[in-house]
Amino acid sequence: MERAAGKLRLATLKNKGRFDRTHRLRPKKIEEGDWILVYDSSLDNQHRAMQKFARRWFGPYVVTSANDNETYHLAKLDGTRMAIPVAGKRVKAFKKRHEGEPDLEGMDDNDGRSEADDEPEDEE
Repeated sequence: MERAAGKLRLATLKNKGRFDRTHRLRPKKIEEGDWILVYDSSLDNQHRAMQKFARRWFGPYVVTSANDNETYHLAKLDGTRMAIPVAGKRVKAFKKRHEGEPDLEGMDDNDGRSEADDEPEDEE
């Protein structure tokens, strides 16, 4: 009986190794210094109508360290470090529009619209 349990344990570890070699979360590995977005999974089980338009991705954040188990330690763009690492299945790469850093001046939390976009137009 003990021999069968040992063989089963060995087969399980072998299958896990094969799975880990052949299945990847993403084609390009996220490394230290990359910009990423974090998915808000708390909204997955809420079915209120207002959640339909809620922001599901937060960021961008900068990866400060990438662990072997596909978890990431993050920091905000101002350098403030996040306390808890984030699971790899909750992140995706942030694609910059230009080579330089994005223009964050005049931006608030209005889904990417500038403050000038909120001003009413003069009607004559």
